Amino acid sequence: MWYYDNITRDDFESVKNLVEKIMLELGAEIFEIHLPYEQKTTNYFGNFEETNYSERSIFVYNGEYFRVDEVLFSQKPFIVIECGDMNDLLNNTMEDADPFPYDLSHEELRNEVKYSLGIEPYPNL
Repeated sequence: MWYYDNITRDDFESVKNLVEKIMLELGAEIFEIHLPYEQKTTNYFGNFEETNYSERSIFVYNGEYFRVDEVLFSQKPFIVIECGDMNDLLNNTMEDADPFPYDLSHEELRNEVKYSLGIEPYPNL
């Protein structure tokens, strides 16, 4: 059961699709691979539990592997880009970059992808 009233699962998935499109625009390439595990994410908070099964693409950029995933916080869902080397990818132990909210502007999403891919450094806050 989807937790949020302000966005549907389908609309959230559309934003994740946009993030993947931005990754391609910035030079990432789809990496064709059959993973030895099921791609799923389970989020917990309070009495809420959501498991999402995904068929998201794997991307390669500058020798690193990336995948778009999610983190569901109580206020709103966030997008996170996972990254790692081939061993991390095959063992499902990729690291999460900093998560970002789904409702950013297109330019803000593009900047978040640049940070996650290492094209630009995260800004000092």
